[in-house]
Formats: sequence, structure tokens, C-alpha cells
Amino acid sequence: MKKFFAILGVIFMLTATASAKSVRTPEGNMPRVQWAVVESTAGTMSRMIEIGARVLAPTTAKEAGTYALYGVIEKNNPNLMRLLEIYASDEAYRIHSTSPAFQQYRAERLPYLAGLKLLPVNGIVLEQKNRGVGTIVVTNRFEIAPADLATFQKLISDEAVRAVREDSGVMGAFVTAEQPRPNFLHTMIIFSDENAAQKYFSSNAYKNYRKQVETLIQAENKIDYAPTKIQLSEKF
Repeated sequence: MKKFFAILGVIFMLTATASAKSVRTPEGNMPRVQWAVVESTAGTMSRMIEIGARVLAPTTAKEAGTYALYGVIEKNNPNLMRLLEIYASDEAYRIHSTSPAFQQYRAERLPYLAGLKLLPVNGIVLEQKNRGVGTIVVTNRFEIAPADLATFQKLISDEAVRAVREDSGVMGAFVTAEQPRPNFLHTMIIFSDENAAQKYFSSNAYKNYRKQVETLIQAENKIDYAPTKIQLSEKF
């Protein structure tokens, strides 16, 4: 009987691990990652989103090297959208950003664009479920003392991997570091729904992780987003 339960445990662990994956290139390398912060003129964000869906999305879906574009709109500022962009390589990004569809998208959105900021980052952990949909997103910006950076990266990386692989409602956890300032980290967590988010943040695992990193954090900025629908990419 003990052996039977042990076998079931192994099967369960393998199944849980198989349901999640790390975002990597076919060669096993970390892909190119960047954040984009797009600001619309007052009340026109929906118009820019419509242009993107109509003009850009059909082409982007066919670009093998454009791994994921996960965009969300701030809950307290509906004119601000933040996107996590993941590409197979610099060349894949060049193909995407110079495509005729992207040029048309840029031209059509120009009357509604109030601001655009691109932030190059290095991927630390990019973990997500193999497939699924997320509706609740939270991002954080951490400032860590350089002397504590290695410890913090280890702790947050372990928690990101654990959460996606063990918590059914955590659809993705992405940890990135600014290229010129690696002690400034930006994260995104995607949840299946509000209940999953509440369950995660109240879990013992999360509380234990926060207890370990609390003294390492010099500054933190958490942003909540309006409910959305993010279809997880299956390109990698």
C-alpha cells in the first residue's frame, strides 16, 4: 500500500511539473525581454487596443519569434497600459518592429498616443503554465541593495517557479532586472481569477517567502490592473 501511494505521489509530481514550463529559446537560452509602458490620450486606450487587435495581432500571431505580448491596463489609470514583451532574439524583435503591420499600427495609433517608454531588461525567471487564461495581474517594482541582490534573486526565483508549478491558479510568474540597473527588478504575476490571487497571497508559502525577503527590499511599488483576459502563449 505504501508503495502504491508513493507511485501516485511520483505521478502527481511529474504531472504538476509537466503542466508548467520555463520560457526559453530552442537552444535553451533566456529570450529577449522588455517592458513597454504605453499612455493614451484621455479616454482613448480602447481605441488603441482596437487598432492593435485589428492591425497587429493577426501578423504577430504568425511570428514564430514573437513569443508573448502580455498587456494590462492599470486599475487606477485607464490611460496607461503596461506590456511584458518576450522575443526569441534581437533579430525576432527587429522582424516584429519593422513589419508592415507594425508600421501601420504605429501610424494609426499616433493620434491617440500620449507617451511611450521602452525598458530593456534581462530575464531572471520566466515561468508559466503550458496553456490557459489569466484574468488578474499584479506587477511589482523592487529596489534591492546591490549587496543583497544575489540573495533576493535566489529567493524570488525559487518562489516564482514554485508558485507556477504548485499553485493551480498561478498562471505565470515573470521576474526581470533592468539592464543598466540590475538591482531594480520588475515582476508580473498572472492569476486565473481573483480567488486564485487571494489564495496565493494568503498562503503560508507566500508569507514565508515575504518574511525572508522583507529586510532585503529598499523600496517597492505594487500595481494592480483592471480585470483582463490573457491567453498564455504556446510558442515556446
